[in-house]
Amino acid sequence: MTTTEQPVKKQFIAGAVCPACEAMDTIRMWTQDGTQHRDCVQCGFSDYLNQYGQSVPAELPTRVNQDGSAKPVKKGKTMQFFPNPKLKNKDAGE
Repeated sequence: MTTTEQPVKKQFIAGAVCPACEAMDTIRMWTQDGTQHRDCVQCGFSDYLNQYGQSVPAELPTRVNQDGSAKPVKKGKTMQFFPNPKLKNKDAGE
């Protein structure tokens, strides 16, 4: 006898509004390995909930949590401006 896993049953939540696209009645919820998951069938938003039913935010990408393969910053060129002798300064005496 072989054991097969039952497919995960995803249920639509009546009256639920998607936090991303604000569409109503597009949120599905299911439990997998003791963790509640939800997603939006309209915009593709998905996240999971902790044991208190609160959404667990994804970590924002920052320079601290990124890998070190960032491109080096290009250095700018130094420019020097010279006054145009053909232009007369109105403030200076003529």
